[in-house]
Amino acid sequence: MAIPDEHKWRYIFHFTDIENLDSIIKNGLLCTNVKNALGIKHKNIANTTIQERRANMDVPVGPGGKVHDYVPFYFSSINPMLLKKLNEKNVDQQFIIYLCVKIQRMEEEDAVFTDASANTIETPSFYNDVKDLDKLDWAAIDKKSWGVSSDDERHKKMAEALIHKRVDISEIDAILVFNNGIKDAVKKVFEENGVQAPTIVFDGDRKLSNYHFYYTKFFIATQKNNSLVTGPATLLSHFKSLIQEILKQRQEPNKSYPYNSIKVLLDALEKDITVIRELKDVEDVLQDYEPHNDTVGDHTRSVVAEMKKQDYYNNASNEKKNILLLSAYLHDIGKGPKNKWKDGIMKGAYPDHPADAVPMLLRILTEEIESISDEEIRQVCMLVVYHDIIGDCMEKGREKQQVADVIESEDDLDMLFAISCADAKAVTGVWELGILGRKKSFKEAIMKMKQS
Repeated sequence: MAIPDEHKWRYIFHFTDIENLDSIIKNGLLCTNVKNALGIKHKNIANTTIQERRANMDVPVGPGGKVHDYVPFYFSSINPMLLKKLNEKNVDQQFIIYLCVKIQRMEEEDAVFTDASANTIETPSFYNDVKDLDKLDWAAIDKKSWGVSSDDERHKKMAEALIHKRVDISEIDAILVFNNGIKDAVKKVFEENGVQAPTIVFDGDRKLSNYHFYYTKFFIATQKNNSLVTGPATLLSHFKSLIQEILKQRQEPNKSYPYNSIKVLLDALEKDITVIRELKDVEDVLQDYEPHNDTVGDHTRSVVAEMKKQDYYNNASNEKKNILLLSAYLHDIGKGPKNKWKDGIMKGAYPDHPADAVPMLLRILTEEIESISDEEIRQVCMLVVYHDIIGDCMEKGREKQQVADVIESEDDLDMLFAISCADAKAVTGVWELGILGRKKSFKEAIMKMKQS
């Protein structure tokens, strides 16, 4: 059977980390079971629980076997699973590439497909006759907006094309990349393997003009081409570079600072939070989403007040208290400036505000405070850039390894807990209780990672 005329223009898509491309060129795009049998390692961004379901899910048509006997592709280019991984802060989106195959590949005998994702407890319907493509929910698959109306629509949008065992690199018609840097990196991997690269295209390219792939900050004019969320590797790199650049700039002679020390700045902030430009810019930003219904300025003052109630804060040295309070004041500066948002209203959570704080911290810590040690700079940067990491790991599935990668000691971890609890308590006491209830086991896991 041939692909129905109304679908002949379509592609199917497999997305993966660019780190896996060398292996794919050498071995082909392999199903999980074949990779495991051959001992081939690859960077996996899939959920462990989902993979367990796929390993045990029967394929009742075509070559049969389990879902893990097939290379997975999607009919939709806008993938809710990628969005979930982004919001978990577990993926660097710019390193994700899409391997694009013409839908005519589904005419082969080793191809089957589903009418929904093969990720749920409830098994989707499986087909191996392309005339049954009409049974898929193409309205959901082709929907360009990010949102879905229900879990049912989400799973139908993620209907899968499954190729038994292996797809050769020669079958890839195009590779979709995030930017020119990744395009060059893809070309280099092909050149190193002595293989001709397929067409390399960008989102919105004429070849794939009916599709959109990446999640970007289209709603912020100055960042519209940036990834919706800064991934872990990129954020860690920005964090380390931030500290190095602050230390470098502070070595320049003839600097004039308005505040002699952190303590002097804190005294000024206690009287007027807007004495720092970045805090003034974010003071009146309205957070219009649950559980918030306040301005960033009001929330910031609440976090500072809650920090002063933390046990760790009250038992700390005066120097440590100053670091914690300054970080509490600065933790949400990345939600500004006010003109970032239409009418100054932030509708919905903005998970990338810690990353947006990086250039602001550079200015503040090089221009505002005269006497501040290298260690104080490092810890303030850590607390602001990673103030949300504890809650994200506990509630959103962010990988704990990211905490181990950024802290240098158990004291660093205790400081992160202090700002996380203060931030959570300022919103709702239930959140703080949830963090405190898991603090002991969480700390044990992180410190074990640091020692290994």
